Amino acid sequence: MVNRSRQAIARSDPSPFEVEAYRLLLVDRDPSAVKLLENCRVAGRHLRVSHAPSLHAARKLLSNTAIDLALIHHQLSDGDGLDLIRFIAGQHTSTQVLMLSDEPRYDLATAAVRAGAVDMLVKPLTTEEVAQRLGAAAQRLDKQRNTVRRLQRLRRLCKKLDQARKDVAGQVDVLCNDLVVAYQELATQMQQVVQTSEFNVLVREELDLEMLIRKTLEYVIEQAGATNAAVFLPSGMDEFTLGGYVNYDCSTDGTDLLLEHLADTVAPRIADQQQVIHLTTNAQIEHWVGADAAYLADAHVIAFSVIQKDEVLAVIVLFRDSCEPFSETLLETAGAIRPLLGEALARIIRVHHRSLGEVEPDDGFEVAGPDDVPF
Repeated sequence: MVNRSRQAIARSDPSPFEVEAYRLLLVDRDPSAVKLLENCRVAGRHLRVSHAPSLHAARKLLSNTAIDLALIHHQLSDGDGLDLIRFIAGQHTSTQVLMLSDEPRYDLATAAVRAGAVDMLVKPLTTEEVAQRLGAAAQRLDKQRNTVRRLQRLRRLCKKLDQARKDVAGQVDVLCNDLVVAYQELATQMQQVVQTSEFNVLVREELDLEMLIRKTLEYVIEQAGATNAAVFLPSGMDEFTLGGYVNYDCSTDGTDLLLEHLADTVAPRIADQQQVIHLTTNAQIEHWVGADAAYLADAHVIAFSVIQKDEVLAVIVLFRDSCEPFSETLLETAGAIRPLLGEALARIIRVHHRSLGEVEPDDGFEVAGPDDVPF
C-alpha cells in the first residue's frame, strides 16, 4: 500500500530541461494523460508532470512541492475536484488551475471559474488543445509573477528613496524637493497598482453581465466622486446601446435624450480610440460630440473604450459640471482598469459561447449585446 501511494504521487524523472520546465500537477484517477502532458511544449517550455489520483494525494504533494499549473478532474475517488480548486485558489494563489471534465457542461464551467479555475478542458485531450490552453494559463502566470517582481522592486526603491530623503534633509532645498517629487511619483505608481488590484479582485470572477456593469460603475463613482456615468455596449456595426448609467445631476426630462445621443454619436467615435479622452472645454466637446454639443455645455468629460483582441466590448463616458473637474489620478485609473474590464467582459462572452459550443478557445469571439448574454 505504501509503495502504491508513493508511486501515485511520484514526479517524472529529472531531465536536462527541468529547470526551465513548468511544474504541472495532474489530479485524476486516470493517469493516461501523463504521457501526453510530458510530451507537450507550453509557451515554448516543457512540462514537469506530477500525478495525484485523489484529493488526499494532491494535498500531500502541494504541501511540499511548488506547482505552476494544475489540471484537476471534477470527480475524484475521495471528493469533489471543485473543493481542491478552492483550496489552491486560497492557499496557492500563484498556481493557475484548469478544470478537467469528461463532457462539456456549462454549469460545471461556471462553477469552476467561480471556484478559481481559469479554464476548463474536456476529454479526450489532444496535444494541440493542451498546449494552447495551458499556454494561455502559463502566460497569465508569468504576467502575474512579473507584476509581483515589479511591486517588490517599487517597495525597495521607496525604502531607498525614503532613507535618502532623510540623509539629505539638511542639504539644498532644490535637492530635497526633487527627492520628494520622485518619492511621490513612486507612491502614486504603487497606489495605482493597489487600485488596479482592487478592481481586478472585484470583477475577475464575475460572470453576470449586469452585475459586472454595476460593479464597474460603483468602482468608478468611488474613485471619481459624484458624477454622471454611462456604459454603452456594442449592438451592431458602429451601433451602441445603453448597458447601465448613473444620473448625478441631469434633469429627468433630458436624460433619455442625452443618453440616446451619447450612444448614437459619441460612443462610435470613442470606440476607435486607444487612449482615455479628457474634454475640458466647450470647443473640445463640440469637436467630439458635434451639433448637439449643447447637451454637455460647460461640462468636463472623460470617455474611453474597452477593447479586447481588437474587439470593442464597451464604451464608458463620465461627465459633470466644469466646477467639479476630474483629477489626473482618475485619468490614470481609467487607463489602468480598461484592460481588466476587457478581460472580464471577454470572459463572460467566452464562457457563454463555449457552453453553447459556438467558438473554439482563443479563436476570437463575436461581441454580444446585452440582450444576447443570458446572465
